[in-house]
Amino acid sequence: MLDLMPSKKVSKSKKEEIESNLILFGLILVLLLSLVTFWHVGYKKSQNQTPKIYRIVEKEVLQKADLNQDGKIDEKDAKLIKEAFLKNDEKSKKADLNQDGKVDAKDYSIFNTIVNLKEKDINATK
Repeated sequence: MLDLMPSKKVSKSKKEEIESNLILFGLILVLLLSLVTFWHVGYKKSQNQTPKIYRIVEKEVLQKADLNQDGKIDEKDAKLIKEAFLKNDEKSKKADLNQDGKVDAKDYSIFNTIVNLKEKDINATK
């Protein structure tokens, strides 16, 4: 048992109350320290992330996603990949972003990822 004041007698219920308060205080302190630690780790992670799309996606893949080769990835490229979907002709092979010989959902997913990353990059610079 906890002997806080040796010169005075403290009732058993009072000692139990003090001990439970100390335990509660310790738990709250651990919780607060955990929250601060998780916040700090998350903050450090966000500081290390760069929104630059060129660091996230290889430039070669970016150039391939510009299907009409006009220097930008936009709705025109999205239309071209949609038209090339599940086709196997020479014109459609430009939309084969993962180079597996067919334009399928994987290529569409790569294109969408590039567009989303590009939008994040644009929004981060605003």
